[in-house]
Amino acid sequence: MLNSTAKRDYARAKQTAAYYQISVSSLWNWTKNRKGFPQPFKAGERVTLFDLGAIDAYLKSEGGGK
Repeated sequence: MLNSTAKRDYARAKQTAAYYQISVSSLWNWTKNRKGFPQPFKAGERVTLFDLGAIDAYLKSEGGGK
């Protein structure tokens, strides 16, 4: 399920990985190893969210993407 705030889509790691058709471990590796990759943020004690729009823009700038 995606959460929308001010036309921005946010998703948890599992949903983000499914959206980009990658594994959750690959998503976390991207956050650690890809220079400039949009970092997730903590929305609560046990909730980490990824900004799908920022990731889309990053992937387009890198020549890939969905």
